[in-house]
Amino acid sequence: MKKFFLLLLLTLGSLMASHLPKYYTKTLANGLEVVAIPLHNDSDVVSTDIFYKVGSRNEIMGKTGIAHMLEHMNFKSTKHLKAGEFDRIVKGFGGVNNASTSFDYTHYFIKSSSQNMGESMHLFAELMANLKLDDKEFQTEREVVAEERRWRTDNSPMGYLYFRMFNNAYLYHPYHWTPIGFMNDIKTWTIEDIRKFHETYYQPNNAVLVVTGDIEPQEVFDKAQKEFGHIKNHTDVPPVKFVEPEQDGPKRVTIYKESQVEMLAIAFHIPNFQSADQVALSVLSEILYSGKSSRLYQELIQKKQLANQIYAYNMENTDPGLFIFLAVCNPGVKAETVEKEIIAQIEKIKKEGVNTKELEKVKINTKADFIYSLESSSSVANLFGSYLVRGDVEPLLHYEDRVNAMTTEKVQKAALKYFDFDHATTVILRKK
Repeated sequence: MKKFFLLLLLTLGSLMASHLPKYYTKTLANGLEVVAIPLHNDSDVVSTDIFYKVGSRNEIMGKTGIAHMLEHMNFKSTKHLKAGEFDRIVKGFGGVNNASTSFDYTHYFIKSSSQNMGESMHLFAELMANLKLDDKEFQTEREVVAEERRWRTDNSPMGYLYFRMFNNAYLYHPYHWTPIGFMNDIKTWTIEDIRKFHETYYQPNNAVLVVTGDIEPQEVFDKAQKEFGHIKNHTDVPPVKFVEPEQDGPKRVTIYKESQVEMLAIAFHIPNFQSADQVALSVLSEILYSGKSSRLYQELIQKKQLANQIYAYNMENTDPGLFIFLAVCNPGVKAETVEKEIIAQIEKIKKEGVNTKELEKVKINTKADFIYSLESSSSVANLFGSYLVRGDVEPLLHYEDRVNAMTTEKVQKAALKYFDFDHATTVILRKK
């Protein structure tokens, strides 16, 4: 069995090295970074993605949620398009499109046949240069976003717990709130707030255009120059200067919400996405909660039947993030009971470490997932773009080496270093 694991690890490592696609970059005179990633897999599919270096991280208290609101407004009217016409054009040539806003960036994509790559760029250039930001459309969409806040956060016990966890884990940094923002801010934005935000952040020098699939790099660069080269920058992009102070003691918070069961969140501060420790933290996440054979699933759900949902994962953010434990208790089970079991599992890893078999399994699964993600133009664009937009693709390029070099000792060391309960934030949600 050990020989089989070793052979499979060596094979997957070789596959990763040979399958990681080459990427080609060119920066236009206006600062737009253009990235072409050919995947020549005879699929004739292209993903045209634009990433803006703006998320809730770039907001301030009193104006939270604007990055997400602007994502919504980008599908409204422009100088040359009526509201909804963007979607109709994409559907008309057989494409699909969507968008998302995160803590660190905003991502738009169109997936289509290769012959529509230029039209996809043209549509994104129109949004960048000619978005109207009409007040009437804004007022209507504000209600849509407010309803989304109610549905995903205010009326969702898990969503509410998640939001309050960030409110307490961060005092000063904009990660204090999630991208949806605070409800009062949603209600009090003005169209001038939205226009200023767009003018500041939706500029060529604050964006990365990533095109993947059945393409030739030079054609991508030529079409990008044609569609985006004339767009001018308006102003300097303000840097994010917020640095979260070190947490000076454990925090424990109890909140109340209409819920059938109690819930629990535990958060530990961890470094940003560039840290070499992120690989060890990802391994810990996999061992603790990924799949039915994971430690937390086996102990809390399968064996003791204390919880019906359990999560343990590391954030990989531009600025230092969190390693988060979330649990949904079974009916009649107290959050403290589940908390005690989670703590026991954490302390067991800190004291005894993880075993070689667990680590080998994680390496195999992680590498297999990584290789599988390289087969789709959309997943490749998302993978590369998520690093490029944060300003550093090196963690991705060295991913293979760091996975191969991971040891049980390094995993245990990471647990000892970051799972420090003297600097943890614990939030318990009780039934109202």
